[in-house]
Amino acid sequence: MQLNVRDSVYDPMEDSYMMQKEVQKRARDKKVLDMGTGSGIQSISAALSGAKEAFAVDLNPEAVKCCKENAKLNNVEVSVIQSNLFEKLPKNRFDLVVFNPPYLPSDGQHDDLRWSGGYEGIEVILEFFQQVSDYLAKDGEILFIFSSHANQDKLKKVLAKMGFSLEVIDKKRIFHEEIYLGLSGRRI
Repeated sequence: MQLNVRDSVYDPMEDSYMMQKEVQKRARDKKVLDMGTGSGIQSISAALSGAKEAFAVDLNPEAVKCCKENAKLNNVEVSVIQSNLFEKLPKNRFDLVVFNPPYLPSDGQHDDLRWSGGYEGIEVILEFFQQVSDYLAKDGEILFIFSSHANQDKLKKVLAKMGFSLEVIDKKRIFHEEIYLGLSGRRI
């Protein structure tokens, strides 16, 4: 896979590659949504892995351009939409939703959309989960990244109250933090 990245777009790193491996395993014959696509690594990986359809969403107009260019570079079809989470996404149901959100806690003063997940590092994740139900297929799965620096206890409690399961399926130590790949779905 070939990827070009712009200055204001999240450059794929360890968290992206950890998620990419799982996307490649799960995307075949599924309708996939890559929320917060950045370079498009997840949606393009899904398309290359035989996804039925691949969609990508990002708030950053430069990320939208970057994802479109990278999809073309890799000869795959990805529907790319500029939106703040689900705001402008047409109603659809997805079998697999992937989200590598900004997940680090921030003080509100030096925020960068590529990494700032709010004061506790989970605000963007929780906003996503408040909206995702209307877009998740009955047996749909959600893959997302979160950090050991975020308020994990609160994240787990709030997701449970919202009716979502949470299982850590992979983790990676990077310098002074652990990055977790979470798998979630609706509790039945």
